[in-house]
Amino acid sequence: MPYRHCVAGLAWLICLPAMADTIRFYLPPIPAIYEERAGQPAGLYVDLLQHMASHAGISLHFYLASRPRILQSLQRQDDACTAVTLAANAPPPASMQYVYPMGQTQAVMFTRPGDVLPLAALAQVPQERRMVFGEGVASVLQQRGMVVPQRSESLQEAVAMLQAQRVRVLFATRAALSRLPPGTLEPGPELGPLVSWFACSARMPAAMTTRLASAWAKVPLPRF
Repeated sequence: MPYRHCVAGLAWLICLPAMADTIRFYLPPIPAIYEERAGQPAGLYVDLLQHMASHAGISLHFYLASRPRILQSLQRQDDACTAVTLAANAPPPASMQYVYPMGQTQAVMFTRPGDVLPLAALAQVPQERRMVFGEGVASVLQQRGMVVPQRSESLQEAVAMLQAQRVRVLFATRAALSRLPPGTLEPGPELGPLVSWFACSARMPAAMTTRLASAWAKVPLPRF
């Protein structure tokens, strides 16, 4: 498969011959889910997206980006998509089109291995020792009446801070951490279900979103 860099370290272009339509896919780096390895896109989402693209007859541009940049791109570009995880019982915002549900996961409270912390004991942990990764996880905390702690745009950074004992608790999804080596973190209480959506710009033509949804329906999706 032909490949070249678009922007070194930040963007990739996957070229599929004889495919005229192009979609730009943005996501923050998530270990083994969506990342760069030796200058190439890799991870579970990349595999799934390439499978979907083959059914849809499109080419894909892959980008690593922060959430603020992703939101800006979806507002400006009519060919931009991302993955958005939302609380299962929350109505999706109207700022983008929610094309296909790629699966359900759980918001979980993680600690370091051996640091077992019941949810009832969370009050003993100061707010500055807590961190959250993911807007959907933050919304689950809000629904439970919990204060949303400091947020991390990088899952790698959040895990490193937990391992270095700079924070004691990390709220994240089971899906996001599913590809870390066993024993990296201690999974604790489940906080609520979330749905992971393939979402696109509100400006994307309906014909393309229908085409993408039809292609996703043919992709075997993982369970978390």
